[in-house]
Amino acid sequence: MKESAAAHEATAAVLVVYGATAPGTLPALGALVERVVVVDNNERPDPALARLAASLPGIELLHHGNRGGLAGAYNRALRHLQEEPGVVAPRQVVFVDQDSDPSVLAAFLADAEVQALLARADVAAVAPAYRERATGLRARYIELGRWRMRHLPREFDGLQRVAFVVNSMSVWRREALARLGDFDEQLGIDHVDTEHCLRARRHGLSIWVHGRHVFAHAIGERRRYRLFGRELQATGHGPARRRLIGRNTVLLLRRWGLREPAFARLCLLRLGYEAAGIALAEGQRARKLGALLAGIAQGLCVRRRA
Repeated sequence: MKESAAAHEATAAVLVVYGATAPGTLPALGALVERVVVVDNNERPDPALARLAASLPGIELLHHGNRGGLAGAYNRALRHLQEEPGVVAPRQVVFVDQDSDPSVLAAFLADAEVQALLARADVAAVAPAYRERATGLRARYIELGRWRMRHLPREFDGLQRVAFVVNSMSVWRREALARLGDFDEQLGIDHVDTEHCLRARRHGLSIWVHGRHVFAHAIGERRRYRLFGRELQATGHGPARRRLIGRNTVLLLRRWGLREPAFARLCLLRLGYEAAGIALAEGQRARKLGALLAGIAQGLCVRRRA
């Protein structure tokens, strides 16, 4: 019998697959929640993924063809959850990346503190903390005011209200997702989660991380380096992804910078962080820095979403 059945039956998982995914991820998710919506975001349907999904109960497979990137796949899954005939929509949705370890999800959903937060109308999402597979470092979360921001320590225990979470393993109240609208397909991949957290902030909805629950996750090909005595992580992304990061960071700066001055400063720090990681810890420095600059220029010129 599933642990904390009421919480798990109220939760649907959304897993977006691009390329191949670990074969154990789908069975693990199917054992944790009642419904798992898998979005095959490859340009052509993956026959191996289709066979695996068909062999497991509770798996609903959609093909989306990478239209609108990760944001488009999320939107497709959420519409499916809302509109599936004869099926009651879940109270909450957990997004799972194919390179995340979902084994922490059972204990996380069963945690009384997590359940209490997800029952509150002023909460958008609750997430476990993530630890980078390649470096072993935990993510540093941020508290954000209008004018000030503060980085939390990497290691903390218990609940912390934060400004942003990565989408993977974050559990969102479906009512909150409905208020926030579709994920932004103009962004595609990078900062899709950042923008949704900013929308939650604008609507007065809070985001929380529980430091007692930690999951393994990978973003790019991270590697450690030190700068001014601080230990940092370079993402290791290739030139194309660095261009997208530059573009989307500037686009969000343009959208949100005037109403959120602290976030504007964070965007500039993020661009400096990307450049420092490339220069100090990565190969293909000229290509990656050039791509980042090209993305910044594109973000300054692209038409903003209406």
